[in-house]
Amino acid sequence: MEPNAALLAGLAAGLAIAMQVGAVSLLLVDAAVTAGPRAGMAAGMGVAAADLGFAAVAAAAGGTAGAALASHETEIRVVAAIAVAAIAIHGLLALARESGIPATETAAGDPAVLRGGGPRAHFARFLAITAANPLTIASFAAVAAALSLEGPLAAVAFAAGVGLASAAWHLILSLAAGHAGRWMTPRFRRGFGVAGRLAVLAIAAHLALG
Repeated sequence: MEPNAALLAGLAAGLAIAMQVGAVSLLLVDAAVTAGPRAGMAAGMGVAAADLGFAAVAAAAGGTAGAALASHETEIRVVAAIAVAAIAIHGLLALARESGIPATETAAGDPAVLRGGGPRAHFARFLAITAANPLTIASFAAVAAALSLEGPLAAVAFAAGVGLASAAWHLILSLAAGHAGRWMTPRFRRGFGVAGRLAVLAIAAHLALG
C-alpha cells in the first residue's frame, strides 16, 4: 500500500475507532464538563497520543500483532473490563468524597471543580487510561493486518493518519463538552459525573459478559 493510501486508511480507521461511544469517550466528556475546555482538550490529546502509539505498534507489527491478539480475544476483553471497572469505581469514590463540599464552593473556576489537576495531569491521566485498555490496540492491529502495510513509510503514514483523526475528533468532543459544562449547575455536573461512571461500569459488565 502506498503511503498516501495508508494515510487515508489511517484517517478513516482513527476516526471510526475514536467516534465509538466507549468508556474513554464518556470519561473524557465528564472531565471536560467538570474541569472545563482547556483540561478537556489536554485529556483529548492524551487519548490521541495513546492512539498514535497503538497505531504505530500495530502498523510496525502488522499481521503478527493481529494474529497474536486475535488468539487471546477473551483474555483481552476480561482485562479491558477489569481496567474500565476500576477506573469507574475510582471515579465514583472520588465523587462520593466530594459530595460533602457545598455547591457554592464548586462553582465554575473554583479549584474544587478543577479536580484531577491541571492540563498536564489530565493529559497524563487519559494517556494512561487509554493505554490501559487493550481493546484499542487490538482494533488498530486488526485494521493494520487487513491493510497489509508494506514498508516503513506506509506504516508511518498509517500511524500519522490515526493520530490526526483521533486528535481532531477528541478536540471537537472535549471543546463541545467543556463549553456545555459552563451552563450546568454544580449539582447537575455531579449528577452527570455519577451517571457517566455508572455507564462506564455498564460497559465493563458488557465486556466481561460479551
